[in-house]
Amino acid sequence: LIGPWMSLKPHSNYREYVYLMNFSDPSHVFRGLKEFPNTLYHGMTFGSFNTLVITDRQLDFPQLKGFESMVYQGVKGYSHTPKTEYSPWDQSFEKMYEVLEEFTPFGSEQKRDLYPLNWGKDEWKLYHAFRLNVRRSAAPVLNKIKVQYETYAKWMKNLKDHCTLHTEFYPEGCNNYMDYCLLLDSDYKRSVTSLFSFFPTTPLIMEMNNQLLISVKVMTSVVIRSMICMLYDMKTKKMIREVCHAVVLHDQR
Repeated sequence: LIGPWMSLKPHSNYREYVYLMNFSDPSHVFRGLKEFPNTLYHGMTFGSFNTLVITDRQLDFPQLKGFESMVYQGVKGYSHTPKTEYSPWDQSFEKMYEVLEEFTPFGSEQKRDLYPLNWGKDEWKLYHAFRLNVRRSAAPVLNKIKVQYETYAKWMKNLKDHCTLHTEFYPEGCNNYMDYCLLLDSDYKRSVTSLFSFFPTTPLIMEMNNQLLISVKVMTSVVIRSMICMLYDMKTKKMIREVCHAVVLHDQR
């Protein structure tokens, strides 16, 4: 189990940004991004793109040395980690295909309204202190960041109004899986999310306009082949329009 950790929901006055890019020397960029301001996550990948970055402000990455191409850039929307039920991979794909066979394209899904985020300095301190582990013991953290317990209690009470909470499950141990990053172009985010919820490992799904960025952990070449075949079938059924993918080699939150 990993988590629970939190991800901020999109707000009318707060945005996070996703960049999928290619650089001539991605390992150099990966090392440099460790000290880069406003970077929430960065990864070095191999595939359709070799660098993945999430930031809390827009940054001009094409100005960096070695920049080659921008595969995608956009505003990060809601994040999802569907609950998983452990079952053999072949049974999981059987269930996915049952759902996929019944899918028919329909009107685009309705967009959610955005509300403002009215956090002060102390609330942001709490978010950064507890972002990667909501269950940290509060007392020593509050003493270190110099925030009153009353402020913490009020912040926790309203946390789900502003953040989504996530717990990930990897039955064979997280480090024993290969992490695939899929960029899917689709108008049917809920249908795609429902499909990937049949995986026996937790998918991390991020909405980005008409795109979905999905991180899935798989173990064997047979499973990888089955997943790629399923993606082609999703395209045939018009659940998705396009797909590009990469393997995550290194990452840092």
